[in-house]
Amino acid sequence: MLDSRRVFLFAAGAILFYQLIIPPVVGLADNGDFAKVIGRFDLFARVHRTYEFVDTVYEFRSDKHWVSDFYSLEIALTYPALWLNALLSKDNNFDLRCIGVVHGALFLAAVWLFAPLLADERRWLRWTMYALALFVYCDMMYVNALNSFYMDEPAYLFLLLTVVFYLRMLRWERKLDAILLILCSFLLVSAKAQHALLGFWIAFLFIAAAHTFYALRRRWWYVAAACLTAVSLLMLWKAQPADYASYPLFNVTFEEILPQSKNVDRTLAELGLDDSYRFCIGMKAYLPNSGMENADFRRRFMQRLSLGKLAVFYVRRPAAAYRIMRYGLSEAGREHAFGNFDISTGYPRLTESRAFALWSDVKNHFFYHHGSVFLFTLLALVALFGLLLGLDRKRLPRGAWLGGLCLIGASFMEMGTATMCDSMDIARHSLIFLVLFDMIVLACAYLIMGQVLNLRRGPEGAPNPPAGV
Repeated sequence: MLDSRRVFLFAAGAILFYQLIIPPVVGLADNGDFAKVIGRFDLFARVHRTYEFVDTVYEFRSDKHWVSDFYSLEIALTYPALWLNALLSKDNNFDLRCIGVVHGALFLAAVWLFAPLLADERRWLRWTMYALALFVYCDMMYVNALNSFYMDEPAYLFLLLTVVFYLRMLRWERKLDAILLILCSFLLVSAKAQHALLGFWIAFLFIAAAHTFYALRRRWWYVAAACLTAVSLLMLWKAQPADYASYPLFNVTFEEILPQSKNVDRTLAELGLDDSYRFCIGMKAYLPNSGMENADFRRRFMQRLSLGKLAVFYVRRPAAAYRIMRYGLSEAGREHAFGNFDISTGYPRLTESRAFALWSDVKNHFFYHHGSVFLFTLLALVALFGLLLGLDRKRLPRGAWLGGLCLIGASFMEMGTATMCDSMDIARHSLIFLVLFDMIVLACAYLIMGQVLNLRRGPEGAPNPPAGV
């Protein structure tokens, strides 16, 4: 008899090996952010064609040494990749696949730990959920970025592990699962400042559901929530340069808000800006004539406009907020971002991998340039998810409903951050939002199948956790 857990792991590993290791190697092209992580290790791409091609070979060059002011868990994950490369490299260059192995190992750990949660389900349901999980999270959109140095990757991987350990703790109430849940939560928020906000939702969950968690005493959940909140605030404060937020603010203001405004003067005033900023309309922050290359200009801009003021503007102008969100979601629906192949393959610039891309292709078809469809699909899924959680409340373990609530809240928060606070690389910046969206899809699929089983066998059912809460 087949061991479904081993088959599940082997299938996931085979898909990752095929895409990440076997030539032509698939990855995600650098948009200029890799140096924030690898500059301190003297790594520099041999070709370096940003956005267009993946660099599978990096050279060690001391003249490119740069220690950035960005802090991320991805820096720590680069160390084992360097050790692996030192063991395997024949030419003293760095092979991108080494970081893919590190990221892939964390993904496979999440797969292995998730599988037992479905062990007691009917065979058809268990195999269906395994197939759906592979179909969604082994899609090219998620796998290609494992061969990259983006700081979003550890956030993605430790989000998966956090969710898995939460479900395991609900299911078996084991102390080890609770401890690893707390550890993965800290690692998640230390991945990138943008995703440190997730720590507040997890801290809320620890406090609100502490009375239902028996793996640890209640006071330890309160301590964990307090420490997680502190680490999240520290990441927001120190994980990036103080003026770095000015760049996405500039982009969304002058590339999206003002060009769509019917009264530019009034909009400038509402944003706290004067007429001297009119020349910036239509520009990106990274253009040489935008003014953002000047530190004094960035300082004055940040004194006038902050994320808090932008949020107030959106509250006062809901029509403008909806337009910006709709545009952002239409770009997030693209799913595929940047080139996936090395220039040595001979493929044209920006060529994307077509292997295991069906799920992202489906979402691309319905959501790309259709932001309203994406938004209302999310709202419908959230409503269905909430309904199913309510219908299944007696079968689900304690803490499932609050976990679902935090999943929904985190999804909307990540959506707003990715679509309304910047206008560059929205598809890539939406990675965690897309991960959470797909979790809701999988959770709804599991709960619907659970309802079908309940109708067949009556109201009595074993209390099993949902697959993606």
